[in-house]
Amino acid sequence: MTEVKDIDRLAEQMLRDYDAHAPGTSFAAGLRVSINDAYRLQTRVAQLRELRGEQPMGYKIGCVCPDNQEQNGLSHPVYGRLWSTEQHANDVTLAMSEFAHVAIEGEIAILLRQDVDPGDASIYAIAEAVGQVFTVIELHNLVFHSEHPRGGELIANNAIHAGVVYSSGARPPATVTCTELSVALDGRFVEHWFDRRWPDDVLLAVPWLVAELAKDGRQLKAGQTILTGAWGPPLPLDRPGSAEPSDPRLGWANLDGNTQSGERHMVDRVEVVSSLFGSVAASFSSVK
Repeated sequence: MTEVKDIDRLAEQMLRDYDAHAPGTSFAAGLRVSINDAYRLQTRVAQLRELRGEQPMGYKIGCVCPDNQEQNGLSHPVYGRLWSTEQHANDVTLAMSEFAHVAIEGEIAILLRQDVDPGDASIYAIAEAVGQVFTVIELHNLVFHSEHPRGGELIANNAIHAGVVYSSGARPPATVTCTELSVALDGRFVEHWFDRRWPDDVLLAVPWLVAELAKDGRQLKAGQTILTGAWGPPLPLDRPGSAEPSDPRLGWANLDGNTQSGERHMVDRVEVVSSLFGSVAASFSSVK
């Protein structure tokens, strides 16, 4: 690992890279950091963003699935910050040029109506603090320069978060209730999860986030939004072509299995649908 000595200089470079839609040039030049230093960098970049007028909106949780953790050389989830400049309403049209190798995840987000007590952060206590629930499309800059393990680069680059698109929102269920969640790219279902329970499955990783923030005296506050974590990997929008629609029960592997050799296309429209919390969509344009 590289010892991070000049964290201010490095954070300034990382923010310039992010603004230029070319994240991680320091990692391309050979930088490797520990998990602790990666969070130090993320925090310093966050301070710089606040100094220039951006408002923190909450947190995203990433790598909640063991497969995603293994892919990044981790044994635990990660978190990043949400920003006022990266919040989008349902059915927005976004320019591909505003991202670096854009990828998406479909997931569930919560808006807190009251603070979460770090001393009482069970899933059901957290559910009591939720005011609204959203189906969301999380946006990513899917760029890595590190070889495996790459968890340090992931965290330092704000868990590769690049924005979020929200549904209109719904009241949280008063009792344990199941939802399905589907992701469609250009009308083809590529991921589908069944029988995911509110609050148990949806909020599963939020107590971990509460505990992590409490290590340096932070807590989840009323008015913050939390992206609770995707149940699958990020899906790049630069995809192989396909001759036939996919079966939503088989996921992305089925779509790749129908590819025509060498043919690729950019996805124009993403839709995420929860049977419990509603739907959200975003379109992507190659025009600035």
